[in-house]
Parts: sequence; structure tokens; C-alpha cells
Amino acid sequence: MAGSNDNADEPLARAARPQSLIITTYGAYSRPIGGWFSVSSLLTLLGEVGIDDPSVRSALSRFKRRGVLTGERRDGVAGYALGESARRTFDIGDSRVLERRFPPPNRGWVLAAFSIPESARDVRYRLRSRLARVGFAQVGGGLWIAPRQLESDVQYIVELLDIRAHVDLFLAEHSGFRATREAIGQWWNLNEIGTAYEEFTAEYAPLATSWARTRAAPDPVRAFSDYTRALTSWRPLPYIDPGLPREYLPKAWAGDKATETFFALHDRLARPSMQFVEEVASR
Repeated sequence: MAGSNDNADEPLARAARPQSLIITTYGAYSRPIGGWFSVSSLLTLLGEVGIDDPSVRSALSRFKRRGVLTGERRDGVAGYALGESARRTFDIGDSRVLERRFPPPNRGWVLAAFSIPESARDVRYRLRSRLARVGFAQVGGGLWIAPRQLESDVQYIVELLDIRAHVDLFLAEHSGFRATREAIGQWWNLNEIGTAYEEFTAEYAPLATSWARTRAAPDPVRAFSDYTRALTSWRPLPYIDPGLPREYLPKAWAGDKATETFFALHDRLARPSMQFVEEVASR
């Protein structure tokens, strides 16, 4: 659901983009109510996060052309439903985006080695792009690496692109000839990842503190607005961060505080946000 390390400076900017907010709205709220929103419901929901109607309509048209959404009328009402591939991507991504993930113990590495002919270089490009997007790093040529827990991610990518004949997967340990910490520092830009987490915390920690001090039940409209923006900013971070073992991370890892900040908001606001969406969708 997100970009590679090259996009580490983008997560906060994404929260203001109509496309990103629409993706969040569908991913977080549409599936429990059937995967479909009427156009009027979407305009109401996106209006609450500051996106005007023309921007919403333009973004919806682009998603329809790409197959992310499909135009569909229900009971004579115009709307958009999730495409099959998008729904599957959301279903798989839930565990990564909405799981309280802290640096795991060292379980070794998964290696993806591929050799794709020049005649299919567009497939090779898509494979590299998708590997980077889920947190893999390039060791060299057609060899990519990630912490072992991302094995299922690469399996999904290979199956999605239908390139099993061109890819081999290995589970491995790093045994030489340099320190693993040094190698990791070359494969992943930990400074950029840490900075992305710090920016998220700086933006949303005050909001989390404010909500924690509010004893009354959350106002559903405000809850929806705050949570949808926070979730949109958060979504790329669990993909930018591959989930490296703590022993290879800086001692004060910025991901810990960012994770605490997001889940403080999630625990407080996710349910009233969904209630507001259900109320709007039922009108």
C-alpha cells in the first residue's frame, strides 16, 4: 500500500491528497459495509477531510480507469465498488498496517533471486517496484533481501505477477564478510526511515494527547476527520520500514514512538469513525 525508501519524505504530504484519502476511506471503511460507496456518500466523507467535490470526482475517474474501483449502480444510485485486486490487497495489507509492530527478534532473511528475460522487462520493472514497495532492498542485480517475516509478501507479489518460473526464494543467514549492521546500513536508509517516523510523531502526537485528555465520547465527525488523516499518513510507514531486528537499529528507534502514537489514535477513534461512515452510507 505504500512506497519504498525513496518515498520516506512523503507520508505526511499524502494525507492531503484526494487519491490517498479515497484509498484510505475505501480500505478502512468500505469492506465492512459491502465494498461500495455511493458518489454522494464519498463527497460527504471526503468533504469532512477538506477535499472539494471536483477533486474527488477527478480522483474517482482515475481510479476507475486503473481498475482500482469499478463504477456500479445499486438501487439506481451511482457509486463505486472496490476492484477485486484492490480488495485483496487491502485484505492482505490489514495485518501490516493495523498490527502493533515493534522490531522483532532476528529470524534470518528471505532472499528473492530472479532472472526475467529482456523481452519482459516491463514485468521486471513491476517486480522491482513492488519488492521495494513492501520493504525489500536490492543486494545486487536480481537479488533482493528482506527480514524473513516478509516471505509471504514476496510470495504474493510473485503469484500476482505470475512469474513463478523466473523467481527463486531462499531463507538465509548473513555470514560474511562484513558486519551485518554495516550491510543493513547499505541496503536500507535507516536515517530516512527514522525521519519519516519522527515527522509522523511530531504531527500526530499532540493530537493523540488531546484525544487522550477528552473524557467525553468522541464526536463521530471529528473522529472520522482526525483518524482518516492519521491513517492516511501512517499507511506507508509499515512498508517503508521492513521490520528489521532491534539489534540492528539505533538504540532510540523512532518507530517505537510513532507506533504508540498511531495506535493511541486508532484505539480511540477507529470505532466512532466507522459509526460515522455507516451513518453517512445509510442515508
